[in-house]
Amino acid sequence: MAVSGLWDWLADSVHFYRRHFMAIALMVLPFAIPFAAIQSMYVQNLPEESAVNYWMFVGLGLLMQPIYQGAIILYMRSHIKQQPWSISRCFEAALSIWPSLFLVIAMTFSLVMLGLSFFVLPGIVIASRLIVADLHCVLHRTTPLQAISASWKQTEEYKWPLLAGVIIVAGVTMIPVWGVHRWLLAQQASELLVFSNRVLGQILEAFFLVFAYRAYSAMNSESEAS
Repeated sequence: MAVSGLWDWLADSVHFYRRHFMAIALMVLPFAIPFAAIQSMYVQNLPEESAVNYWMFVGLGLLMQPIYQGAIILYMRSHIKQQPWSISRCFEAALSIWPSLFLVIAMTFSLVMLGLSFFVLPGIVIASRLIVADLHCVLHRTTPLQAISASWKQTEEYKWPLLAGVIIVAGVTMIPVWGVHRWLLAQQASELLVFSNRVLGQILEAFFLVFAYRAYSAMNSESEAS
């Protein structure tokens, strides 16, 4: 796959994300706002951060993610097929597959974190190879292991463009938000600014799903053409 193909994926992803930003935000905010509020209320009363607190919030985030991520995936499919679903219908369908999608997200997170512990790059590689595992789980109702296996196999031919894409997407969404968060804490900024940055970060993270769906569609199209 040529580099120009990756830029097409990114450009199409930006176009879809911008066009449907309000709908995506409405699906993320019901979870991002209370999650950020709990973080703010809990963390500000602690003398320092600890591993226990970190993993507690990670666990809470993993429990919520399948609901809104599943809804976003179903929302994207309905609009790409030009058969739009309402946001409430997307949530209803997402709840029915919560157990499987939770396991996919939890297993993917664990594998990426394990990879990150080995000099960072292996974790990024794993993230790029499992980027469409969620989609296989939601769109094809596969088991968690089948979804992860299907993603690994499907991305083999596209591993380098996907790796570059994940690095680029992280570079313009997650890393800036993390940097701003650290700066706000260092400057002892108001809790409202820290809270707003946390919420914005979760909305921006949804762009990963949009990019993943665009890559998934392109890989399927090329596979069918060949």
